[in-house]
Amino acid sequence: MVGLDDVHASNTALVQRQPLVAVFFGGTSGIGHYTLRALATAEAKGGKGFRAYIVGRNIKAAEEIIAECRGICPNAQIRFLQTEDISLIQNVNRVCEEVIQMEEKEQEDPRIDYLMLSQGGPIFQPRKGAPNTI
Repeated sequence: MVGLDDVHASNTALVQRQPLVAVFFGGTSGIGHYTLRALATAEAKGGKGFRAYIVGRNIKAAEEIIAECRGICPNAQIRFLQTEDISLIQNVNRVCEEVIQMEEKEQEDPRIDYLMLSQGGPIFQPRKGAPNTI
């Protein structure tokens, strides 16, 4: 098993190699929130730039997380993309297109270096009230 110190060193090395682009689906609480904060902390220790997109429902929670991360790393570029139901492919497609468009404005070769999928929890029952179409 990899030790926590090794994980911290790896995260720090990642942000020191190049400007990072990260996308957090479900980043307004829990694992996504803490991971974004850890990346902001690593960036503040000498990274080359940091841009993150938080995808979620809760704008108030996102604003608090963005303020917290900017307090840790003032030059962080963090944007919130709101969507109501990330389990619907049409919503995922829309958010992905928004990220691509924003990245194309930032640089010629848009990319995502880090993708965090931590939205929701396991669903053991069929969805209720959702359309059967994509």
